[in-house]
Amino acid sequence: MVYTKKEQPYKIEKEGEDEVLRLNYENKPYSPSIEDNPLVMMDALDKLIENPSISRITFFQRKNYNYDSNQTSMLMDIANIYNYFVKNKRTMNPEAMGIPTDSPDLLAQRFEVLRQILFYQLKIDPIGAYAELKRVIRGENINLKKSITPDEKESIHRYLSILNKIFESLDRSSLINGARNFLPGYTSQNRDIYKNIFKPSITPDFMYSKIMASPPLDGEQLDIYKIDNKSEVTIYNTPKEIKKLYHITPPEFKISEDKYNLVDMAKSVLSQHQPQENEFLDPEKMRNTFTNIGKDLIRDLADQQGIPLSPEELLELAEILVRHTIGFGVLELILVDDKVQDITINSPPGQSPIFVLHQDHGECVTNIVPSKTDFEGWATKLRLISGRPLDEANPILDTELILPQARSRVSIITKPLNPFGYSLAFRRHRDTPWTLPLFLKVKMISPLGAGLMSFLIDGSRSILVAGTRSSGKTSFLGSLLLEIMRRYRILTIEDTLEIPTEAMRKLGYNIQPLKVRAALVKGGSEVPADEGIRTSLRLGDSALIVGEVRSSIRGNEEVMIVKNNLTQLVQIKDLENQDISNIFVPTMDFDLKFRLKKLKGFIKHPPRKKLLEVTTRTGRKVTVTPDHSLFTHKDFRILPIECKDLKIGSKIILPEKLPSDYNNIQKINLLELLKGRGCRIEGYEEDLKEIIQKIGYKKATEIAKISNDIYQYLRKGIQHTNIPIDTFVSLSKAANHTFSLQKLKLKTGTSKTLNAEIPITKDFCRFLGYYVAEGYTSKSGTIVLSNDNPNIKKDIINLAKNLFNVNCYQRITKSLGVSTQIVISNRIVGHLISALGCGRIALKKRVPSFIYGLSEEKICEFLKGYFDGDGSQTASKNSGNSISASTISKKLASDICYLFLQIGIVARIEEREQTGKGKHKQYRVIFKQRKYIEKFLDKIGFIKYKKEIINRSFSHSKLNSVNYNCKILEDNVKIKRKYRHLRRHSSCGKDYLKKVIDDDKFASDKIKTFVNGDFYLDEVKRIKEIKLDKEEYVYDLSVEPCQNFVGGFGGIMLHNSEAKALYEAMRIGASANVVAGTIHGDSPYGVFDRVVNDLDVPKTSFKATDIIAMCNPIRSGGGLKKVRRVLSITEVRKDWEQDPQAERGFVDLMKYNAKTDLLEPTPDLINGDSEVLKAIGANVREWVGNWDAIWENILLRADIKKMILDYSIKTNQPKMLEAAFCLESNDMQHRISENVVEEVGQLDPKIIKERWENWLKDRLKQ
Repeated sequence: MVYTKKEQPYKIEKEGEDEVLRLNYENKPYSPSIEDNPLVMMDALDKLIENPSISRITFFQRKNYNYDSNQTSMLMDIANIYNYFVKNKRTMNPEAMGIPTDSPDLLAQRFEVLRQILFYQLKIDPIGAYAELKRVIRGENINLKKSITPDEKESIHRYLSILNKIFESLDRSSLINGARNFLPGYTSQNRDIYKNIFKPSITPDFMYSKIMASPPLDGEQLDIYKIDNKSEVTIYNTPKEIKKLYHITPPEFKISEDKYNLVDMAKSVLSQHQPQENEFLDPEKMRNTFTNIGKDLIRDLADQQGIPLSPEELLELAEILVRHTIGFGVLELILVDDKVQDITINSPPGQSPIFVLHQDHGECVTNIVPSKTDFEGWATKLRLISGRPLDEANPILDTELILPQARSRVSIITKPLNPFGYSLAFRRHRDTPWTLPLFLKVKMISPLGAGLMSFLIDGSRSILVAGTRSSGKTSFLGSLLLEIMRRYRILTIEDTLEIPTEAMRKLGYNIQPLKVRAALVKGGSEVPADEGIRTSLRLGDSALIVGEVRSSIRGNEEVMIVKNNLTQLVQIKDLENQDISNIFVPTMDFDLKFRLKKLKGFIKHPPRKKLLEVTTRTGRKVTVTPDHSLFTHKDFRILPIECKDLKIGSKIILPEKLPSDYNNIQKINLLELLKGRGCRIEGYEEDLKEIIQKIGYKKATEIAKISNDIYQYLRKGIQHTNIPIDTFVSLSKAANHTFSLQKLKLKTGTSKTLNAEIPITKDFCRFLGYYVAEGYTSKSGTIVLSNDNPNIKKDIINLAKNLFNVNCYQRITKSLGVSTQIVISNRIVGHLISALGCGRIALKKRVPSFIYGLSEEKICEFLKGYFDGDGSQTASKNSGNSISASTISKKLASDICYLFLQIGIVARIEEREQTGKGKHKQYRVIFKQRKYIEKFLDKIGFIKYKKEIINRSFSHSKLNSVNYNCKILEDNVKIKRKYRHLRRHSSCGKDYLKKVIDDDKFASDKIKTFVNGDFYLDEVKRIKEIKLDKEEYVYDLSVEPCQNFVGGFGGIMLHNSEAKALYEAMRIGASANVVAGTIHGDSPYGVFDRVVNDLDVPKTSFKATDIIAMCNPIRSGGGLKKVRRVLSITEVRKDWEQDPQAERGFVDLMKYNAKTDLLEPTPDLINGDSEVLKAIGANVREWVGNWDAIWENILLRADIKKMILDYSIKTNQPKMLEAAFCLESNDMQHRISENVVEEVGQLDPKIIKERWENWLKDRLKQ
């Protein structure tokens, strides 16, 4: 802000909805600091008293001191209090200070006290006025107690009434509330307390953005680093903000006052220049020109002022000057930070800071608040850079911003799309494109496939790269671009500039990007895609590339699977190399109900070092790659969301009800379960005699691997030995003998026997629940359970007798207080508990895997035993109802949550650190929602509790809440009068929404399906970035058709251009060198179906496609790894009419073989049955009618790509695989080929290969 002598001491300006008070302190002898100077505070309050609509305050004194709306609002509260009481004649007159009989001196004395506080102290020190009022009130209360006559009491009461009204108004003010934590120890006239409240952003006069220069006093420093050795960035955690603070200190804030003056004067001169559109055609050249002008200007000014400057200082000041004139100000410093991925700037201007997505710290808020001037300047420059309009008729602008050290895609919107003005989003680009040798390295394509694609590019074919999301199709298209010879011109057509055209230009390509209108922008000056394509074809013979209009979990994460009817929670990496043919997983179907679906694929992705740990409000956790998707909801639909796009508070889908009763086994075969544990059998004699008769005693003795003969297991008396389980099972298998488990019993040593078949009853499940809660197994196999409840002890003893025929005994222990232990001394039972996976000690406890999938009744009995052992119930009017259980086994806490999901209860997991040596972290499983409490007590219940549920009035809970747009809600359901409050909000509980939907029989099917879905809406509580010291493989599962599964700690649901413009290009661009693009699709016919039926492209236009290259994640044959692969290269024939699939319009030239993990040639390719390849050959003299010559050239290209990879590995030079070297290699291949034709009259592949390899060897020596 530049003031002249004619200007008023202050003025009010309108910025959006804000009125900004600007005070000129240029000639004041003191600094314009509200917090330091009482005179400045008084001046500000006087202006606010006169202008009560002020939103923000800015002082100017060589620099701008900006007080934001929150700080200004605090002062406005004081101004309003002043206005109210000073103008209130009933308050501010001496007669109101008491009763008529009071002496005039007393009334005058009281009035003077109040006048000093209100008229003077309130303006210069409102907190002091508050403290003084409190002191006066305390003194008058003492006087009241001492008063004797009724008149004295009434007089003091009236005075106190006025004092209390003023005090209460101050007490409610935002200033006092903000200062309350600092009031203890406060002394009058000490202004340190204001420094904790008022913190202006101070900016140089040449800078419009407001920067909070001082770090937060209550901030915890997490990280600190420098950008290009110039700007310092510090990351803070602050207690009042969920997001971390990205605090940047620009070099502008570190220069001396003399240098500051030089930049300020230079800007005044340089800013008079108005850049024209043609100056922005080459931003790099323009910046260099202005930097040189700035250096000359600053040097002249420094000489005039007698200020010595070194060359480095001169360059630094020139860069600051250029940044704040033709550049983007402080925003540039953020853009060159390699750790910043995205930048978002929201309107209205001056009220919201810049937000960044940081690679190490996630979503951060910065200390920079751009002004209205910043917004307008940036918008103007982006309009000039893009050459396209940005106004109310064209409210959307997408362009690319290129800075000396950064390249970014920019999206900017304005009115009427954004009613508050401009809003910007920046996304940084990666410049280096993929190459075919790089794809060979990761085995996405085979050498022959790379050779074929290179041949097709040289043959000027129309190529469509298709695939599902995250299949690598866009990267693959980029690698094909590098196969185009640099002597050809390339035109790219996009609605959002994403193809790395600038990188290709630097690599020597003659490339011209064209920007067309996006699909969601109607009208405006930008041309539509089809018109842009027609124009491009008139720009000359060019290759035409049409851009498309616009993941995995850590190996130790557990996923739920059902294998051979047995439910397991297994680490996902353990599924590698397993037979998955009989594995099912719970998955959410299209009706939003969870069902078991067959696992179609296990995928192992390349190693990653950077992962994200996502924690939800219910305590669930999962560690994934940033590009892996979880699920969220929008407009009553379930949608995937990549974890890198998650924020604190983002909604995450959990299962609320998983399938049960799909494996309700009735019995356990202990012979199978206890193999290898040294147990022996009783009651086997008749079976063994039959086995000996069938196979003979010699073979039986051999199978039994014993020194004596097999009859030792049949002799009686002292020589009798019981047969081991393993031996008996092996003999039965050899003799093909079927035995009855009901006759057999098991024992070990001198222990009592146990039936060889155990029924899975509710009693058995409850006993296991007791053990998992309160039991442990000694190393000798003795089971001990602890409980002091008489009913529970009796139940455990009865269960042991009925289930195992074991008599327990009880003992009293006093080590950690008096406790009763129930001891089951039977090693077979100990082996059973161990084999079921219950865990020997508390730290290793888990839910036995067979419990999952049982009937709900049996699951509830297990939970009944567990919660009667370790659980508790609370019910109070203050805290409500809750049921919980605690354990030191992290995996058990997760197991219990999974088990609850099978009966429709979503529990929360709370982690608590325990103090003391040897203490373990404790995990508390808890739920409080009333419907879950009622379900638990109804289906499970307690033996030890008989508590009632506390009934509390209904309220909209933030738990399991649905966010909605009111208009979309009313499009799907009629809001009755009793639910009209929903119009005032944007969220409500899912259960409450179901109540609303059930009350409207005309509600849409979409919203009915949504509210009746078996899912729970959790929220992201924390996102932690994990940087591994060593890369780890990451994994995924494929489940058709829904592509989701359940895993993680506690159970989380995990996810596994338009075309018309592209086909217009293919039909019109017959004379072009190549036409290529990308599209979503899972097969050639799937592409046809989508293009013709969904996108309304005529069938005849589809025939313009020559080749479809399918990219998809698949399973490899050997390791069942999920990897990106080119699955097929398919030729599209032209002689079909209706259905290319039925009329052999699709001919696979190459097909992926899962067994060999290679893209292999089909007989059609080997035999030369390809119309496309023959058409290419027809245009080359050496190949006309000679399939062998065509095939040899394809093989030559394949060998060259393979040699690049081999030599890169052999010489440890990974840069050989990058774009620069690959282009050099391609150029050399073409030069050598031309020379060979001239020398020998034909393209001899052996000579070309030999000469190219010799060149490669020589090149590597350089």
